[in-house]
Amino acid sequence: MTGQPALRAGVIAAGAGERLSPAGSLKPLVPVAGRTLIDRVLGSIADAGATEVVIIINALSLPVKEHVSAARWPFAIRWIVETTPSSMHSFLLVLDALAQGTNDRVLISTVDTVVSEGAFADFVAAAGAGDADVTLALTTLVDDERPLRVAMDADRRVVAIGAGAAASPFVTAGYYFVRGRVLDEAEGARRDGVAALRMFLGRLAERGYRIDGVVMPDSIDVDRPSDVAVAERLLQ
Repeated sequence: MTGQPALRAGVIAAGAGERLSPAGSLKPLVPVAGRTLIDRVLGSIADAGATEVVIIINALSLPVKEHVSAARWPFAIRWIVETTPSSMHSFLLVLDALAQGTNDRVLISTVDTVVSEGAFADFVAAAGAGDADVTLALTTLVDDERPLRVAMDADRRVVAIGAGAAASPFVTAGYYFVRGRVLDEAEGARRDGVAALRMFLGRLAERGYRIDGVVMPDSIDVDRPSDVAVAERLLQ
């Protein structure tokens, strides 16, 4: 990151996670190969050299804040405690807390993203070399009930998201490099009832924002109990 602006990052951990967590537990605290999901994603962010991290949790997840605060991390942490209606709302709140200008770019990850060591650092280096408004980390490992497929051209620009990319081998991996200017679309998206992050990404593409993709090594979003075993095999 020499010669580059200090990296700021965010973690979306506000979802309920009912499909994964047993009764009484919290998704960010689910262990995978001996480390909780949130510890894993924060470790990946630390590898990327972040100096500040914003974490959003819901109002019932205060034990997550206690868990994270009990450890020492090489970055400052700020918290947003809000029960949001969708992943898009959480994403925009985190971006708004991090971005210091329209051209400022930040790393944002969902809490359930499990990646190999060094993946976030490699992604930030690749995304930072481009000039996109949003860069999507992509994977060819499809192990999701509703994967978001993405098609790219030879210059890695995204040309289709969702239904229009049904034949593409690439799916989103759950982490993003985002320019602050996409917040210009936030108010309109909320007003129009955009209900998910995937819908917001499609809206950005329709409005001419540049969205790029970077193909990364296999990763998995841990949404179901069976995903834990898959993630542990991946880490081996």
